[in-house]
Amino acid sequence: MISKHLLILPCSKRKKKVENINALDLYDGPFYRILKNYNYHKIDIIIISAKYGLIKSNESISYYDQRMTKERAKEIAGETRSRLEAVLCSNKYESIFINLGKTYMLALDDSQDMLERYNAYYVRGRIGERLHQLKSWLCLIRSEEVLAS
Repeated sequence: MISKHLLILPCSKRKKKVENINALDLYDGPFYRILKNYNYHKIDIIIISAKYGLIKSNESISYYDQRMTKERAKEIAGETRSRLEAVLCSNKYESIFINLGKTYMLALDDSQDMLERYNAYYVRGRIGERLHQLKSWLCLIRSEEVLAS
């Protein structure tokens, strides 16, 4: 049986200027470019968006220009916890890979106790280090899938 994994990403500044497209296709930043080079379909992806809060990668959203601030991250922390709890309760994940910068991590402040019950890995470092860790994690997931088949 193939293990199920959850990836939590921030939205990106770079977006396609389109209406009503799934979130994963709207964002075009470096994390999303890496994902598009991998078979990520076996991984559940949720995104913390400055405008929409916590969203599933297949949710339909439209272009926006809003930057995540500390205030906004704190404002959406409660709703983020509720939505994250719903995702975690309806799925059993072997691991959770959290790839968020410091400001976006504030949106998970209310969720820390809940995440401690899971095998959550928090990415640290600058963007280049976080990109490398994401690539490594995706390669590990891919190799697990190959071994399981």
